[in-house]
Amino acid sequence: SRGYFIRAFRETTGVTPYQWLVKERVARARELLKRSDIPLSEVAIACGFSDQSHFTRVFTSIVGTTPGNWRRNA
Repeated sequence: SRGYFIRAFRETTGVTPYQWLVKERVARARELLKRSDIPLSEVAIACGFSDQSHFTRVFTSIVGTTPGNWRRNA
């Protein structure tokens, strides 16, 4: 069942499936930001975020800085 899967996943990884997915998306975004000059809006779409503002909110909450600042300092 869905509930069983979520509990088993959390026991194994320490996070829910959604939290894991968001962290993976941010990790992919970091790689794209570091290795390319594509616009932030394209990075957001490529990583599965609905738009650039959603991407910026999630990235900032996890990393502690905006994607633009992170790219400049990386």
